[in-house]
Amino acid sequence: MRFSTGRWAALTLLALTSSTVSAQGLADPRTSSVLPNAAAAAVDDATAIFTNPAGLGAVSGIELGAGYSNRFFGVGFDHATDGIIAASGPLGTVAAGFSMSSPALGRGRLVTSIGGGLQLDESILVGVALHSVDGELPTVDLGTQLRLSRGLAVGLVGENLATDNGAFRLGVSVRPLDELLTLGVDARFKPAPFDNPGQALLGGAFTPALTARLHLGGVVVGIAGEVQNLGGLSPVTGTATALLQVDLDHMGVALQGGADGIAADVTGSVVGVRGRLSTTAWESLLPEGGRWLELRLADDGGVVDDDDSLFDALFGSTPSALQVLAMLDNAAEDESVEGVMLRLEGLSLGFGAAAELRGAIQRLRENGKKVAVYMVSGDDIDAWVASAADRVWIAPSGGLGVDGVRGRLIYLADVLGRLGITAEAVSAGKYKSAPRTFTHTEPSEEEIEVENALLDGAYNALVAGLAEGRDKSPDEIKAIIDLGGLSASEALEHGMVDALAYNDEVGQLLAELAGRPGERVGTEARFYEDAKKLNRWGGAASIAVIPIEGTIQMGRSQGGLFGGSGAGADDVVDAINRAKNDDDVVAIVLRINSPGGDALASDLMWRAAMLARDVKPVIASMGDVAASGGYYVAAAANTIVAEPNTITGSIGVFGLMFNAEGLVNDLGIRSVEFQRGARPGPDLFRGMTDVERERLQHSVDATYERFLTAIVEGRGEDRITKDALREIAEGRVWTGAQAKERALVDEEGSIIDALRIARERAGLTSTDDLALSVYTKDGGIPIVGALGGMMAMALGLPTGESLQRAANLLFGDADLVEMAVSAEGKPLVLAPAITVR
Repeated sequence: MRFSTGRWAALTLLALTSSTVSAQGLADPRTSSVLPNAAAAAVDDATAIFTNPAGLGAVSGIELGAGYSNRFFGVGFDHATDGIIAASGPLGTVAAGFSMSSPALGRGRLVTSIGGGLQLDESILVGVALHSVDGELPTVDLGTQLRLSRGLAVGLVGENLATDNGAFRLGVSVRPLDELLTLGVDARFKPAPFDNPGQALLGGAFTPALTARLHLGGVVVGIAGEVQNLGGLSPVTGTATALLQVDLDHMGVALQGGADGIAADVTGSVVGVRGRLSTTAWESLLPEGGRWLELRLADDGGVVDDDDSLFDALFGSTPSALQVLAMLDNAAEDESVEGVMLRLEGLSLGFGAAAELRGAIQRLRENGKKVAVYMVSGDDIDAWVASAADRVWIAPSGGLGVDGVRGRLIYLADVLGRLGITAEAVSAGKYKSAPRTFTHTEPSEEEIEVENALLDGAYNALVAGLAEGRDKSPDEIKAIIDLGGLSASEALEHGMVDALAYNDEVGQLLAELAGRPGERVGTEARFYEDAKKLNRWGGAASIAVIPIEGTIQMGRSQGGLFGGSGAGADDVVDAINRAKNDDDVVAIVLRINSPGGDALASDLMWRAAMLARDVKPVIASMGDVAASGGYYVAAAANTIVAEPNTITGSIGVFGLMFNAEGLVNDLGIRSVEFQRGARPGPDLFRGMTDVERERLQHSVDATYERFLTAIVEGRGEDRITKDALREIAEGRVWTGAQAKERALVDEEGSIIDALRIARERAGLTSTDDLALSVYTKDGGIPIVGALGGMMAMALGLPTGESLQRAANLLFGDADLVEMAVSAEGKPLVLAPAITVR
């Protein structure tokens, strides 16, 4: 969170008069002021430094607190003040505070404190605090909080440890009505000063206390009482206080009053006030309204952040595309949000992922939010996404490349032949065309059929979306597309944008859209960094999101031959198992954006998902592509969700072998093969024999049958039989809409829809507290395979950064080459490289 100098000055001024408080409970030796959460099990703000330092671990952001109280016992007023600052970071929370008393009779004292707290997980917090009275050597407090469930918490504190004044404090708090009501029982035990431990325990003094807090949406009322010196040598007395607390987002104030010294010779009155300032937003009496959120999106739809501060470099992170969708969905339901400003800075999305972003904009508008999009320039995808907004603005010198969609099939048999390399493939499924890139020189009828079907689907979606969003007929949009791209002025003339504007003029347009012309509409560009006060105890119900990105492979997830991404079976299976065994996880969402890959790895992931769904719901969410092995894994889900233009299906198997014998000979490499056994298998140095080809075909056919069986087992024969599946398999690629018609997909929708389905299948309502846990694995270092090195050498290219260039020049699908080389003839379930842009 970032604050200007002026804002910090305002915070410092307000800190003198504002913050939160709760009922006075157990009398505390650290401060004479009226404290907020005196309950050792429930304290979760900066005042925890005085009561139970473990509660500091629940503080997020920066919190300033100050308090003042006075007590009157008939001979004068006893005054007390305190101040605290706490700041949280990646390693926990640190805090410092002071308490100063000025009694009417006697000598005052100054207590200075420093402490720290750490939340080990959602249920365990620990902390330590050092306190010094009038500059003396500090004493040590150690504390812990155990949040055993959403309704039960326990706190334990050792005070003044290793001193003659040591004491122990135990607190138990319950929430019978979730966060609405908190009831606490505390007791401090101070051993008597006897040499014998048994005598010390029997002769010690107890100070029990009761607290109750009722939360009413930014207003808190509370009562508390305690009995002092129970069992001790001093007279037994009591206190009783009442609380009225009012909270706003980042500030609050509380008043407290009551009686002190009940049952003593003289009963006094006590009045206190506390204040809070925090970067964390608390539940507010006056919910903020009229907010405008701003996001800069690029590449896969994630947030662009060019902040190069040291803090962001070490600890910062920008929201991913999935998090952006979740944030926009939350904004659609947030009554404080008036509108959203999106800056598109070069999206690189297929129609499946683009449909998710476009759908998020539509949901915002359906919920009454206004949405504006600004871009310097854009292409078909940018224009299609932006057309869902209320307003679209573009830079005067920019352009809108609305020129239609296209796909390209690449065939490399001739060029490989000239290099002395041949490729041979065996397939199961007449539409399984992936290896034809390397084995043929032109498309088959089946490839042409599939390519045209995919292009038709994408083109129709583009036309329909632009027509709906820009209030034009489909024929008008088709005519615009046929112009082959628009300059900025042409885009305005044809109604594809609403205004031409430079970046400095966007504010004026935004004010007009907000209905406040001439004013300045402030946008919250980093709103996702705002901390929210978490009042929940224990772990919330969680949905585990497990990304399966890139080609599917055995082993660990890592970069591919040419720097691509890969989903390793070891990591994915481990993530599924961890989510299955985590009691807080109520459902699993497999986020699949993969063309498939290794058949065995796909089957292992499928099996893990099948076992997981015996324990909790498993939902598959398809991105741009979830085909072949990607569909294999998805078939294990209870429900499959895909966008209408997701590329899926491709249920088929192939084996592909490269023979670089000609290239090897040309390079002057000579090899002699030795073998044991009748069929050791071919490699790059020689081609397949007829017997080896026959065995590979047998393996491919067996894997295909297993693929079909796995789908039927996962989908269930009530949705699709094996005979019906054979008719639509054969390696045929389908769009998400086509797949739904054929029972390969259950629902059309985005990752947000998949999460809603997961919530419903888990038995949660829309108001139930829910968390998302995303299981990710960073990619490893790209590896250089034998074929990649040979091709780079043959082209005279270095084997470092130019491998990607070599792949783009020679291979239509570098991932397919890598899989074919590393598989060494093993069956692959990998879809052809189909991109529609």
